[in-house]
Amino acid sequence: MSVHPKISVIMPVYNGERFLAEAIDSILNQTTTDFEMILINDGSTDGTGQIIARYQEQDPRIHAITNKKPLGKAGDLAKEMGIQLAKGVYIAIMDADDVARPNRLERQLSFLEAHPDVFLCGAWANYIDTTGAVFRTWKPDLDHAQICRNLYWKNAIMHPTFFFRNEPSSGPFYETKYTWYNDYYTQLKLIKQGKKLANVPEILLSYRVSGQSSTQSGIKKKVLEYFQIRREIAQYPVTKPSFSTRLIVLAQYVAVYFLPEKWLLRFHPVFKKTI
Repeated sequence: MSVHPKISVIMPVYNGERFLAEAIDSILNQTTTDFEMILINDGSTDGTGQIIARYQEQDPRIHAITNKKPLGKAGDLAKEMGIQLAKGVYIAIMDADDVARPNRLERQLSFLEAHPDVFLCGAWANYIDTTGAVFRTWKPDLDHAQICRNLYWKNAIMHPTFFFRNEPSSGPFYETKYTWYNDYYTQLKLIKQGKKLANVPEILLSYRVSGQSSTQSGIKKKVLEYFQIRREIAQYPVTKPSFSTRLIVLAQYVAVYFLPEKWLLRFHPVFKKTI
């Protein structure tokens, strides 16, 4: 591996022993090999540390960091730690229970090198269950204008497909104002900074939905936070939604606010598959 690799892959993990090996393997087996992998064990109490140690012995591209306690913010502060240590020209975000397609890094690298005006790109993805079976495909908007126009309506880029330029910055990459959806809020921050976003029109990731109670607990509070971010998005001219869109979202907010949490799980298109 070169002193300054082309890509730094950042993967935080908290008690992720069940799927961690599969996630790491999906990165180590990429079609491009010029990368470092920064694994952050974010206060795990299971066998995560032993799995990371085993891989670190086998592959010099892996760098491991261990936090005694989770840093919080749904792993975003651990990701930020990895970003600050990254030596790559580009940075890729990866979650510890997902599976990257073998050409993920190659395709996103090619995209940014072919589009020097784009700062960050994501990709399309499949939703998979605990067995790896695909139950939904997610194909978000592709270009910056579409992403800005629809950002109020939906999170434009799936977080574990983030791939962006490792440029000097006066502050952190993530705006950690919220508890769970700082990736969504960070997209607004980047747009405000004049940075362009895009998605590669290829399925490059399998996004795992485990159906674990820890993921589903407090879903109402999480969804209501999503609406808080939407209110901030609505205030910025480039991402300001139409009046009709705001009415639809207002109706959604009222429904979420008053529905019992178990009903939200039943109606949610992803959780409905796993509960």
